[in-house]
Parts: sequence; structure tokens; C-alpha cells
Amino acid sequence: LTRASLFGRVGRAATAAPVAWLTYAGILWFWHVPVAYDAALGDHRLHDLEHLSFFVSAVLFWWPAIAPAPRFRRSLPDALRIVYLVLAAFQTAALGLVLTLAPVPLYRAYASGADGAAALDDQARGGIVMWGLGGLIEMAAVLVLLYRSLGGSRVFASRSARRERTSSRPLRAAGPLVRPHG
Repeated sequence: LTRASLFGRVGRAATAAPVAWLTYAGILWFWHVPVAYDAALGDHRLHDLEHLSFFVSAVLFWWPAIAPAPRFRRSLPDALRIVYLVLAAFQTAALGLVLTLAPVPLYRAYASGADGAAALDDQARGGIVMWGLGGLIEMAAVLVLLYRSLGGSRVFASRSARRERTSSRPLRAAGPLVRPHG
């Protein structure tokens, strides 16, 4: 896991914000191209590869945003993390809108069904989920970063520090706690 090791060098390159972002967006859009999507539905190994690539690209995407260990590089400032996440939300929303607003079913597996209107409705619902849920997760992360960058964590830290100061003061007893026998 050292920076000089092969894993460290690959990790450093793959978790660079532009690389991670482009990998995530590229894989997401690639697998939603009708030919790729239909091929994945037709072959279980390709379908497994599709989901594995979604998982790996998501891990790479979130790495610069949350900066977990091992740290291959210096963490991005919060302002750049916010831009990174907002741009990701835009591209996810764009793909969701393409699916939602398409006038015809884009995928052969859905279009070959008996009811074209139901297939189009299903595709639109999938686009809405991608647009709404994807954006919700990214915007929740943006709100956490905004809160942190605007000093919200210092507010709680100062409140807890005041609590510790007041709770660590010695109590003054009105009299002896234990009465002597005698």
C-alpha cells in the first residue's frame, strides 16, 4: 500500500479526481448505450462485468470525495469536492433525463414486449430514479461538505468543549457527604 508500490502508483493515478470522475461518467454512459445495455442483458458474464464496472467506478468516484485511507494523494479542498459532486449530479441527471424523455423505448429487451407504452413508462421510471436518487445522494454529500466548510463542525466542537468545561468543574458540597459516627 505504499506510494512506491505498483498498487500505490495505480491507486494514485486512478483516484485522481479528473480520472475518477471521467471513469465513473464514462462507464455509466457506456452501459446505457442501447447496444451495450442489450448485450449485457443477453449474456450473464457481460452482465456481471457491467455491474462489476459500476461498482469499481463508484469506488473510484467516491474516493476523492470522501478521501478514505489509504490516501494516495493529498485530499481535495472542500470547495473542489463540492464542484466535483455537483458536476457528477449534472451528468447523472442528464442521463436520467435522456431515459425519461425518450419518445421510444431505447432498449430492445423492453421494446420487444407486447405493450410498448408500458415499456416506455418503465424506462421513464428508471430515468426518474436515476435522476432523483442519484442526485439526492450526491447533494447530501454536498450539504455535508458545505456544512463542514462553513464551520459547522467548529460550532459543535465549541459546544462540546463548553459542556466538557462545565462538567469538569468540581462540585461544591454544601456539607460533608458522609456524616461521621460518633
